[in-house]
Parts: sequence; C-alpha cells; structure tokens
Amino acid sequence: MSGNNNSSGGLKREMGLFSAVSVLVGCVIGSGIFTTPGKIAAAAGSFGPNMIAWILAGACGILCALVYAELAPAMPKAGGSYVYIDEAFGHAPSFMYGWSMFFGNFPATIAMMATAFASNFGVLFPGLNLGVTEQRIVGTVVVVLLAGINVFGVKSGSAVQNIFAVAKIGVLCIVIIGGLFMIRPENFTTMTTSSVEWGNSFTAAVPALTAFGGYYTLSYMSGEIKNPQKTLPLATIIGMSIVIVINMLLTIACVGSVGFADLAGSDTPVSAAAQVIFGNVGASLVTAGAMISIFGAVNGALLGMPRVAYSMAENKMMFGFFGKTHSKYHTPYVAIIIYAVIAVIFVWTGNFMTLLMMGTFVSRVWEVIICISLMVLRKKQPNLERPFKMWGYPVTTILAAVITFILVCNVDPQQIINGLILMLTSIPAYFIYRAVTGRRKESGES
Repeated sequence: MSGNNNSSGGLKREMGLFSAVSVLVGCVIGSGIFTTPGKIAAAAGSFGPNMIAWILAGACGILCALVYAELAPAMPKAGGSYVYIDEAFGHAPSFMYGWSMFFGNFPATIAMMATAFASNFGVLFPGLNLGVTEQRIVGTVVVVLLAGINVFGVKSGSAVQNIFAVAKIGVLCIVIIGGLFMIRPENFTTMTTSSVEWGNSFTAAVPALTAFGGYYTLSYMSGEIKNPQKTLPLATIIGMSIVIVINMLLTIACVGSVGFADLAGSDTPVSAAAQVIFGNVGASLVTAGAMISIFGAVNGALLGMPRVAYSMAENKMMFGFFGKTHSKYHTPYVAIIIYAVIAVIFVWTGNFMTLLMMGTFVSRVWEVIICISLMVLRKKQPNLERPFKMWGYPVTTILAAVITFILVCNVDPQQIINGLILMLTSIPAYFIYRAVTGRRKESGES
C-alpha cells in the first residue's frame, strides 16, 4: 500500500503524527476518566485489587492496540476494524460488525458525550439555570458544530482535536501533580490479603477497560493519515502510553489525596481530589477539564466513526450515499451528517443508554474477533506488506484475545443477552440488504 497523499475513494491524506496521537488520546480520554476511578475502586474493594485491575485493563489495551498497529498500516483504508474483519472473514461478518456498531454504539456514544458536555456546562455556569431543554440545545449545538467542522475537512477536524487533546492533558496533569504533592501514606494502607478480594480485580477491570477504549477510532481514519505505514503504529504506541500513564497516575493521586474509602463508589472522584488539592476552585477546574475532554472526544468520534459506514458503502455493503465524499473538502460528508442527525435525535429523546449498555458487550466481543482476524490474515495473506509486526506474535495476540474474552465474561448478564440479540438482528438485515441490492442490480438501478 502506498503512503502518498491521496488515498483511494476520494479521501486525502492530511493527518500527521501529532494529529494522529491527538485523535487516539482524545478518543480514549473522554468523560469516563472523570468517573471510572470511583467505580473501579468500588468493584475492587481495596487498593491492591484496584491497581491490579488497572494493570490488567492497561495490558489488554496495549495488546489490542498493538493488533491495530499491525493491521492499520498493512491495510490503510478508511473503516479500520470493518476492513480487517472483511478481509479475514468475508462480507457477512463485516456487515455484522458495521450493523452492530452503528445501531448499538456509534451515534449513541456521540449522544451520550454531547449530553455529558451539556450537563457539565450547566454545572460550570449555574447562573444560567439550564433545564433539560436548554441542556439538550447545548448538546445539539456541540454535535452540529463539530459535524460542520469535520465536513469542512480532516485538517480542520484534526486541528480542533490537537487543541483539545493538549488542553485536557494539561488539566489532568495539574490534578496529578497537585495530588502527588498531597499524598498521605496512610491512604495506601488498604492493601488486601484476601484471595476473594484479589479475585475482584477481574470484575473491576471491566470498567477499567472502558477507560482504555477508543484506540480503534484512529484506524477508522487510516485513509487520511500521511505515511500510514510509519505513522499509524507509532501514533498507537505513543498515544496508548500517554493514556495508561495518565490513568495510573490519576488513580494514585486520587487515592493519595482523598483516601481509598472515599474514592470507592464516588461519582466524581477526580473532582473530590481536586477539591482537597485546590479547595473550592478545584471543582470548577475539573468541571472545565471534563468539558474540554468531552468536547475533544465528541470531535474524535465524528472524525472517525462515520468512516466505517463510508468504507462499507465503498465495499457495496451499505447504501451508496454513505460513500459520497465532498468534491472540495474530500470528507465523507453524508456519513458525518447522518451520524450527527441520529445523535441529535438521541440527545432529544434520551434513548441512548440502553444501546450503550448493549454496546459495552458487543464492542468487546468484536475486539476478540479483530484479534483473531490478525492471526487469520497472517495465514491468509502471508505476502501482505506489514510495516509493523506485532511484538511477540502469536503469544501476544492470543493473550489479547484471551484477556479481552475473560473480561467480556465479567460483563453484566443482561448486557450479554441484549448484546447478543443486537448482533443477531444483523443476520436477517444482511440477507434483506443483499436481496434488495440484488434486485436493484437486476433491474439496472444504481
């Protein structure tokens, strides 16, 4: 695959290393980092299992990211995960992936983050007295604004991502540095000796794993990255390293400043730590940081997620209008607009949490399949140019699939059932789509 400035399908390669790292960091570090440390601590029960949970999730995140680091530059096409599954297993499984993520994850995730931004906006500016309607208006403005920016070119979208990635890391580093100076050793004395509590590490690793999700979004943009063979693996490794260091240090800062007991179960653990470190100004600082973080995550989602539908349309596995690119800006503008419209509908109806709960299981299952796809493609396409090969293959690839599968099994049973139902709906949808498009071809329609 060539690394020139023009990718196939009308997209332009305009994103460099810094922008690629910013997209990955911006998508992984969203609103979750401000809430998950409390949930993980509550599930772990004590500091020892809590840190083991972070290590397990971090290891899983790194291993899965390295899978993408091999696959993405080898097949630098828009769509990422969809492309790898299609090459490894064929059209039906790749359609299942696209269907499951479109209806159970992508637009719902954008809506959730836009709603979270609006909620934090109301907290930061209490004098505005924002009600539900006003918050929905704020969420809508965020989605429409960022969709417009991303329609006007990948350069403008990545520029926004760069600014907000740096800003959010800056806010988090302020809390981390302040927290490290406020550490009290007695807050770390809750190391457990119970084998039962050590077993909580796997349960706690499930919410911890969500804090490392989103690294795959960069692969969706493979068709717009300069010199993808070199840039993609490097951006993946650098970006994931930044994310893991920030999450680990932030957890230590939170525990060290407020204590494990107060951290466990807290809905606003980072805010609580900032309150101890900086006083009343701390809460405002963290709220502003959350808004910056969420804004960047929404932008990253609108940068990457529509490329899956675009790639499916390019592969004749989605309605053709999803594959249209703007004649001037070379962006998949129709896919971006459709994603934005659906997300806005979710913002106003609030009917996205059920889909997201289903998507938690679904997205993890597909990560297992993508790990397996790497092994299949090593056999199926041995001569494929692979600028980066996964370190420690096949052991590391098998570990990525096994650890992810174990963590998937710790998801709430109801989410598993709902997720399986969602995935199964893709089977009749696939045959209906094939039948409809088949009839169109026979009648001579485009």
